Amino acid sequence: MSPVSKKFAGVPVEEDTRILKQRELTLGGIDALYQKWAWDGIVGESLIFVAADVEGMTGDDVTSLITKTSEIATGESVTFKVDESGYAFLNYGFITL
Repeated sequence: MSPVSKKFAGVPVEEDTRILKQRELTLGGIDALYQKWAWDGIVGESLIFVAADVEGMTGDDVTSLITKTSEIATGESVTFKVDESGYAFLNYGFITL
Protein backbone atom coordinates (compact mmCIF):
# COMPACT_ATOMS: atom_id res chain seq x y z
CA MET A 1 0.00 0.00 0.00
CA SER A 2 1.31 3.43 -0.85
CA PRO A 3 2.37 5.69 2.01
CA VAL A 4 0.50 8.96 2.52
CA SER A 5 1.79 12.50 2.78
CA LYS A 6 1.96 14.42 6.01
CA LYS A 7 -1.39 16.05 5.13
CA PHE A 8 -3.18 12.70 5.48
CA ALA A 9 -0.94 11.02 8.07
CA GLY A 10 -3.51 11.63 10.84
CA VAL A 11 -6.49 9.99 9.10
CA PRO A 12 -8.03 7.67 11.69
CA VAL A 13 -8.70 4.01 10.89
CA GLU A 14 -11.03 2.01 13.10
CA GLU A 15 -9.36 -0.96 14.75
CA ASP A 16 -11.35 -3.59 12.85
CA THR A 17 -11.09 -1.91 9.41
CA ARG A 18 -8.59 -3.16 6.82
CA ILE A 19 -7.36 -0.68 4.21
CA LEU A 20 -7.11 -2.63 0.94
CA LYS A 21 -5.59 0.19 -1.13
CA GLN A 22 -5.12 3.91 -1.01
CA ARG A 23 -3.71 6.77 -3.05
CA GLU A 24 -3.70 10.53 -2.97
CA LEU A 25 -5.32 12.58 -5.71
CA THR A 26 -6.62 16.06 -6.43
CA LEU A 27 -10.27 16.70 -7.30
CA GLY A 28 -11.27 20.16 -8.48
CA GLY A 29 -8.12 21.60 -6.93
CA ILE A 30 -8.76 19.93 -3.55
CA ASP A 31 -6.38 17.27 -2.22
CA ALA A 32 -8.00 13.97 -1.23
CA LEU A 33 -7.07 10.52 -0.06
CA TYR A 34 -8.85 7.63 -1.78
CA GLN A 35 -9.21 4.43 0.26
CA LYS A 36 -10.81 1.08 -0.48
CA TRP A 37 -11.53 -0.75 2.77
CA ALA A 38 -13.16 -3.79 4.33
CA TRP A 39 -15.09 -3.77 7.60
CA ASP A 40 -17.48 -6.30 9.15
CA GLY A 41 -18.39 -8.04 5.88
CA ILE A 42 -18.65 -4.78 3.92
CA VAL A 43 -16.26 -3.46 1.29
CA GLY A 44 -16.47 0.24 0.54
CA GLU A 45 -14.59 3.23 -0.73
CA SER A 46 -13.87 6.62 0.80
CA LEU A 47 -12.60 9.95 -0.38
CA ILE A 48 -11.10 11.75 2.57
CA PHE A 49 -10.49 15.49 2.67
CA VAL A 50 -9.00 17.84 5.22
CA ALA A 51 -12.17 19.31 6.75
CA ALA A 52 -10.96 22.90 6.30
CA ASP A 53 -10.57 22.27 2.54
CA VAL A 54 -14.30 21.44 2.19
CA GLU A 55 -15.62 23.76 4.89
CA GLY A 56 -19.12 24.97 4.09
CA MET A 57 -19.71 22.15 1.60
CA THR A 58 -22.44 19.55 2.04
CA GLY A 59 -22.18 15.90 1.08
CA ASP A 60 -24.10 16.74 -2.11
CA ASP A 61 -21.62 19.53 -2.90
CA VAL A 62 -18.65 17.19 -2.47
CA THR A 63 -20.34 14.44 -4.51
CA SER A 64 -21.04 16.95 -7.29
CA LEU A 65 -17.41 18.10 -7.23
CA ILE A 66 -16.24 14.50 -7.59
CA THR A 67 -18.53 13.66 -10.48
CA LYS A 68 -17.67 16.90 -12.33
CA THR A 69 -13.90 16.63 -11.93
CA SER A 70 -13.16 12.91 -12.13
CA GLU A 71 -14.25 9.57 -13.48
CA ILE A 72 -15.11 8.33 -9.96
CA ALA A 73 -18.68 7.06 -9.78
CA THR A 74 -20.05 7.24 -6.24
CA GLY A 75 -23.38 5.55 -6.98
CA GLU A 76 -26.52 6.22 -5.02
CA SER A 77 -25.58 5.19 -1.49
CA VAL A 78 -23.28 7.91 -0.18
CA THR A 79 -22.52 9.08 3.34
CA PHE A 80 -20.68 12.25 4.30
CA LYS A 81 -19.24 12.99 7.71
CA VAL A 82 -16.84 15.51 9.19
CA ASP A 83 -15.34 14.14 12.38
CA GLU A 84 -13.34 15.48 15.28
CA SER A 85 -10.07 14.32 13.68
CA GLY A 86 -10.23 17.25 11.26
CA TYR A 87 -11.07 15.13 8.22
CA ALA A 88 -14.21 14.84 6.09
CA PHE A 89 -15.20 11.40 4.79
CA LEU A 90 -17.31 10.74 1.70
CA ASN A 91 -18.09 7.00 1.79
CA TYR A 92 -19.61 5.12 -1.15
CA GLY A 93 -19.49 1.92 -3.22
CA PHE A 94 -20.70 -0.35 -0.42
CA ILE A 95 -20.75 -4.08 -1.19
CA THR A 96 -21.92 -6.63 1.36
CA LEU A 97 -19.91 -9.84 1.24
